[in-house]
Amino acid sequence: MTITISWINHNIDTKELILISDSRLRSYGAMDQCQKIFPLERGDCCLGFCGDAQIAYPLSVQASSALNNFIKTRTRSFDVLEIKDFLCKILNNLISSWDLKKSEKLTELKETNIFFGGWSWKKSDFIIGYFKYDDSGFVYHKRKTNLPHPFRDQNKSFLFLGDYQGDYEIEIKKILSASFTNSHEKKHISLKYEPLIALNNILSRARNCTDFPLIGGELQMVKIYQYGNTLPYVFRKSQGEHYLFGRKMFDWEKTERPIFHIQNDEVKFSYPLSIIPDVKSYTDDFFQKIPQSEAEES
Repeated sequence: MTITISWINHNIDTKELILISDSRLRSYGAMDQCQKIFPLERGDCCLGFCGDAQIAYPLSVQASSALNNFIKTRTRSFDVLEIKDFLCKILNNLISSWDLKKSEKLTELKETNIFFGGWSWKKSDFIIGYFKYDDSGFVYHKRKTNLPHPFRDQNKSFLFLGDYQGDYEIEIKKILSASFTNSHEKKHISLKYEPLIALNNILSRARNCTDFPLIGGELQMVKIYQYGNTLPYVFRKSQGEHYLFGRKMFDWEKTERPIFHIQNDEVKFSYPLSIIPDVKSYTDDFFQKIPQSEAEES
C-alpha cells in the first residue's frame, strides 16, 4: 500500500503539478527504498500507484514501457489527453492476462489506483486523475479530494490516494491552520508545500510507532511544469543522507537535480548547478584545482 498525493502549486508567475509519495512496498516484509513515481520519457506526464504492489507495480512498469516504446506516445505527438486513453487500453489489456475470475479481480484490485497526470498542450492546463478498476475494467476518474474543513483548494487540484487518509487530514489541517490564520468561514487557499510537510510528518511518526505499517521510507517528489518538462527532486534527510525516488544515494554519486529538505515545517531548496562557476571564472588556477580524472572527463 502507499500514500500518493498531487496538487498544483502556483510558483511566482507559473504553475507546477507536484506529485509525492512514500517509498515502502510490502510483501514478505517491508522494503523502504522503492520507486513509486514513474516519469514517462515524453517528459510532460507521470504515473504513480497505490495498492497491492504485486499487481500495481508491474502494471505501472509495463504501462510505462508500452508508452515509451511507441514513437507518438513517446515524443508528445499525442497530447496527454490521448495518452490517458492509451493508458486505459494498456492497463485493461494487461489485466486481461491475469487468470482470475472477474469477481476475484474486483476483490484483488479494490484498493489499487494508478495515478496519471501531466500538462496538456491541447487544453493548456494540467490534468490530474487516476485509474480505478470496476465491472467494466480500469476507468479514469478526475475526482479530487476535499481538504479538511474549513479549507478549500482554490485550484481544485488536491488528490489523495492510499492509506491513513484520516490521519493525514488531521496532520494537514494543523499545518494549514498555522499557515492561514484569517477568519474567513471558508478558507479558499492556494496550496504551496503544505501537503509535502504533512506527509513528511506522518512518515516521521511512522518510524517511531507501529500505527502506520503500510507506509514508510523517505519522501519522493516529482514536478511537472507548464512548459511540459518533468523534474525529479532529491530529498535531503540529513547530512550524508540523500534519496532519489526513495533510494538512498551512494556517497560517490553526483546529481544535478534540485535538492529539498524540510526543517521546522519549512521546505528549503538547493540547486547543485548554481555552484558551477560562470565562464569568466575558468582561469588556469581554477583548472589546477580540478582532479585530473575529472578534467579528462570534461
